[in-house]
Amino acid sequence: MGLNIDAIISSMSLEEKALLLCGETFFRTRKLEKYSIPHMQLLDGGTGMNFEQLISDWYRDFVDESKFNREQLDNVSKYFYEVDKLSSEEKELKAIIEKKMMEKLGSVPPPGCYPPGILLGSTWNRELVYEVGDALGMEARQYQVDCLLGTPNINLLREPRNGRFFEGYSEDPYLAGELGSQLVKGVEGRGVASDVKHFAANNLEKNRIGIDQHISYRALEEMYLPAFEKCARAGAATFMTSYPSINGKPCTRNPWLLRDVLRDRFEFEGLNMSDWGACTGDAGDSVEAGMDLFMPGPWPHEGIIKAVEEKRLSVENLDLAVRHMLEFVDKYSHELNVNEKVSPERFVAIGDAANYKAASEGIVLLKNNGILPIKESTNVMLFGEDKLRIYGDGSAQVYTSREGKFSDYIINKADDEATLNDENTVALVVCTMGSGEGKDKENLKVDLRTRSTLDVLTGSKRVGNNIKIILVLNVSGPVEISEWVDDIDAIITTYYPGGEGCHALMDILYGRVNPSGHLSCTWPVRYEDTPAYLCYPDGYHCNYGEDIYVGYRGYQKRDVKPLFCFGHGLSYSSFDLNITNIDKHLCKLNETITLSYSITNTGNMDGAQVVQLYVTDKVSRVGKPLRELKGFDKVFVKAGETISKSISISVNNLASYDDDLMKWIVEDGEYELALGFDCDHMEAQEIIRVVDGSPEYRLGLNMTIDELQKYPQLRQALVNSIATAGDDIMSLIMTERYIPATKIKDALPNSSAYHEFIKCCDDYLKD
Repeated sequence: MGLNIDAIISSMSLEEKALLLCGETFFRTRKLEKYSIPHMQLLDGGTGMNFEQLISDWYRDFVDESKFNREQLDNVSKYFYEVDKLSSEEKELKAIIEKKMMEKLGSVPPPGCYPPGILLGSTWNRELVYEVGDALGMEARQYQVDCLLGTPNINLLREPRNGRFFEGYSEDPYLAGELGSQLVKGVEGRGVASDVKHFAANNLEKNRIGIDQHISYRALEEMYLPAFEKCARAGAATFMTSYPSINGKPCTRNPWLLRDVLRDRFEFEGLNMSDWGACTGDAGDSVEAGMDLFMPGPWPHEGIIKAVEEKRLSVENLDLAVRHMLEFVDKYSHELNVNEKVSPERFVAIGDAANYKAASEGIVLLKNNGILPIKESTNVMLFGEDKLRIYGDGSAQVYTSREGKFSDYIINKADDEATLNDENTVALVVCTMGSGEGKDKENLKVDLRTRSTLDVLTGSKRVGNNIKIILVLNVSGPVEISEWVDDIDAIITTYYPGGEGCHALMDILYGRVNPSGHLSCTWPVRYEDTPAYLCYPDGYHCNYGEDIYVGYRGYQKRDVKPLFCFGHGLSYSSFDLNITNIDKHLCKLNETITLSYSITNTGNMDGAQVVQLYVTDKVSRVGKPLRELKGFDKVFVKAGETISKSISISVNNLASYDDDLMKWIVEDGEYELALGFDCDHMEAQEIIRVVDGSPEYRLGLNMTIDELQKYPQLRQALVNSIATAGDDIMSLIMTERYIPATKIKDALPNSSAYHEFIKCCDDYLKD
């Protein structure tokens, strides 16, 4: 039986309401037995069960009352599956905890470690990301976790020094929203609450608590908010409000962000919780602004009571927050809802299958001079660790025994460097670098060991030795490798690929899997080329000076050539792409345009290709990117086969945000719709014309005198209208000379009577 929410709210005292909104332990909400309100178990997260958090939250009190201590508890959580690293006393504690977990859960299969957002983003596969979300939700339910934090983390991949860069999905808001919302649906489908973080614009770790980020409203609307809206409309149960301030206002006390945007515009009806410790001001003021739950616990509740007593917090807004909390408990508590039990064998099978598919499709082949795939008879000399780093540090870390090693999959392992000159031997150089929560990277350079190895191998190659080099980048995001790139035969990035990453990588190298990952972020030649390079903060103020030109938008606008562009990814197959039909060339607001296309696999191996739709506004009144991603398909095509498909786009999605008008505007005029396999190379294009777009930008009296100069025939029509009306032409001439930014209607008071000009503007785009 569920909670009687209305009855509970009407019966609760002010103190009980305040208590309910304040976490009780680090990862549990408060239990109120009087109203049969259970704890809600929260846990990171988006890459699997974080044992450090789970074991600590469940057994900290037990340890405090026993002969053991918290350091031992921490070691047990980290080395739960590496018992040889535990002391004898820690082994004893581990055995006790494992027994308690068995009593609580019935079985304790090792959790899966799933790929983070950047690799899921690189799959460009909506259905696959849903499958990963389903597996995450399944595991959470077995571990009695009610809410998986950071499912997804869709903060934009703006700045590659960000310590948590790997957690985000893309530098493009459309791609991030399309894929992140699928993770939401997958997790929710298992009856587990998804959690979208960090709302909003938490794009760096440096000074994340207290930093004030100066971001134009256009950049917020076009870049930093759309993916959150997509997730809200996908049915996300919870949002996590971020640490920083935006334009002088802390996110946790920002009614514009939490009420106007999240509640009113996104129509979000779920629970809004704070990031852990993000509420640095009065909790009562934050509830008034739109916060519901304060974490971590034990969070003091007295501030909420005081805010009500001082009338800074209305009873209506307090009750609304309590309602959100009770609805969250009622829908997602494992104690109040029937939960499907999955056998340990099926638990592992479901997770490993989703993990393997994601790694297989998200690993990106960046360069291949024909060396890949290698034969099973090839001798492989490994330079690096025997296993990949499968997760990033902090919230994303997952301790598990479910991971493979290179030695499990390399068929013929070479041990003597003297064999590197042999035609049948390759050097497999694995660059593994850590990254995680709490600290940004100092630069994008590779580690010294990798640098030394590449210097030796490429140096030997340059003097004529027959050395074949495969570089595997097991990293959090882009790194600088331009000094070696010409001498390396193949380059592949796994990012942090999860527990099945080594398995998937070796299947790709041996040709059992045709690579199909495409970059969801741009890889620069050097860090100084990145659009946000000059905007990295020294202290507690960060200016988002690149504005809307994040990622590929900034590279293309500045004509800076990257090392590997957004959307890039190689295959062992080749593909031809053609537009076969467009259903309309003349378009109006609220209409949909459909592009039909055919794709042919002209290679000898079955494979998948990502078809990407980009839009260019040919002539625009406001600054715009050269191209913007507006659609994509991932298409599996057998060797020699041709597939026909279509991509649709709404005319309304051609809009840009106008900072002055504070609204979205679709401008009349020509737009190019282009299909390609990455953002820099278009395979097929079509031109459409938008007529009767947003009136604020429509050709006519709202044009500025300066804009009029781009249309000689319209200027002539205006001159004719001025003459017909008997008005003084000098008003136009002097405005052109001194204040051309003036709108026609303001420069020429009688302009509403200039019928010839108005008709000419109306007819211009239709001709």
